Amino acid sequence: MKGRTLCMISAVLMGTFVTGDASMLTSGVSRVKLDNGLVLIHKKTGPLPIISVNIFLMTGSTSDPQEKLGLMNLVQTLLTKGTRTRSSEQIAVEIESIGGSLGAGCSEDYSSVGLTITKKHLAKGMELLADVFFNPAFPEEELTKEKYMTDISIKTRHDRIFNVAFDLMMENLYGSHPYKNLVQGSTMTLQNITREDVVNRHRQTFGLPNILITVSGNIGLSETKKLLKKYFSDIQNVSPPQPFYPAPEIKNTNPVQKKKFEQAYLMTGFRVPSVNSPDYIKLKLLNAWLGGGMSSLLFQELREKAGLGYEVHSFYPTRKEESHFVIYIGLDETSIPVAKEKISALLEDLKNKTIDAEKLREIKNYLRGTYLLDHQTSGRQGWYLGWWEVLGKGYGYDDEYLSEIEKLTEKDLQDAARKYFDGERVVVEVIP
Repeated sequence: MKGRTLCMISAVLMGTFVTGDASMLTSGVSRVKLDNGLVLIHKKTGPLPIISVNIFLMTGSTSDPQEKLGLMNLVQTLLTKGTRTRSSEQIAVEIESIGGSLGAGCSEDYSSVGLTITKKHLAKGMELLADVFFNPAFPEEELTKEKYMTDISIKTRHDRIFNVAFDLMMENLYGSHPYKNLVQGSTMTLQNITREDVVNRHRQTFGLPNILITVSGNIGLSETKKLLKKYFSDIQNVSPPQPFYPAPEIKNTNPVQKKKFEQAYLMTGFRVPSVNSPDYIKLKLLNAWLGGGMSSLLFQELREKAGLGYEVHSFYPTRKEESHFVIYIGLDETSIPVAKEKISALLEDLKNKTIDAEKLREIKNYLRGTYLLDHQTSGRQGWYLGWWEVLGKGYGYDDEYLSEIEKLTEKDLQDAARKYFDGERVVVEVIP
């Protein structure tokens, strides 16, 4: 409790401290297109001699064929499991011997490969990064192992009550839209994925114009361009598969699922706009107000005052396509009816009353502070620049995000609440 309180205080202080700086995060950033067409976003930071390189692919799990869900995630997982000249163990030993880290990941809207290394060993790190990026061997035995481990992970997801409720929520919110699917796929679809599928997906996506690179740390632009020319000059052109996003239909529904847990879970979800909506930042602020920590409205009203639950939060993830706004509470089954009423009443208050000006300032500071605290390392700074770029906002949104928070008024939040909390909703119950 004490640690969480201190974290919130730090966030507020950080947000207050930097309010006047409108271009702090993108100061010194360059976006250039290299001779081969590769887009580079570069940011020099200092003084520590640490370099972070992030390769972003515009392809995520939403491009997986319906019968082979989990394909792109397997491609990413297998990148470091062996190349044409190195085994999985050799890759791990080599990167550890120079004190670096090398990894890959996949999300719904994009995938990434990242390297963090000291400047002294940058050339060796770049050589390893290029090897896993261009020359993965995708060994059959590693594919079999990763499919097995992923399947175990999927099967044990429902050991946690949150995941049971969340999966049921996504199914009812999204229908046939790919956002309803797990990035990892399912037990059934994993069985359909072959080594040939993995090789083909790599060939289709790891090239131009489907990638961009961010480099951040204590290194100049000229030196960075020379390194990329040496290790990433020979990049093929690709035609990546495009995801299909059917228009989802949402209806008021209240699915209930029984599971062998001691407690119950209640989730209330709405379909809301993507990151590219003018209302994106309004919803981010609404989320911070409703569920952003122990001083949030939900925590204070449902847990502290009413004593209804042990875990109370909300979330609004950033998505390229239509996203979701979800409120959840872990509670006793007998408290579900009262919790439903109180959540509905809180949402009605958001629509009918404007937030106090002092509270609005506090929430803005909280949102700014948590965002800036996540930019403390050069690696995270570079990651954010690439992330905003692949989402379609452009790297400059790293600063615009903060300035848009400052512009919001009490009425903006009320208008957003009226617009998005007044339509169909999905209310999920998981009961013992």
